[in-house]
Amino acid sequence: MNRPDATLDVPIAPDTVGETIRRALQLGTGRPDLRELSAMHCALRAHISHLLPAARTSAARLPQGAVTAHELKARLDGIEQRAGQQLQPNTFDAHVQIGHLARDCQYLLARHTAAARP
Repeated sequence: MNRPDATLDVPIAPDTVGETIRRALQLGTGRPDLRELSAMHCALRAHISHLLPAARTSAARLPQGAVTAHELKARLDGIEQRAGQQLQPNTFDAHVQIGHLARDCQYLLARHTAAARP
């Protein structure tokens, strides 16, 4: 999930990302249609594309060959792969996909928030 370098300077707004995650997870309590799921898919992918580079930079600082570094790289690769997928065409599969992306975004936001603490 490559992004133009110009967007790397845009600050991450944890409250905005958190609100998107909350709305995405709340979609599970109703019967969203594909338009709602599509809009949420776009929003989550945008947040992930914004958070992922910082997580990769953080991962690069870990000692190479360490199990933790390998596990983190694998997790980030999986997130990038899921975020790069098109929305599934049927409502149930799209709903499951949104849930995965919301949790991926939640994970990245937690890492970002923890890294930003003094």
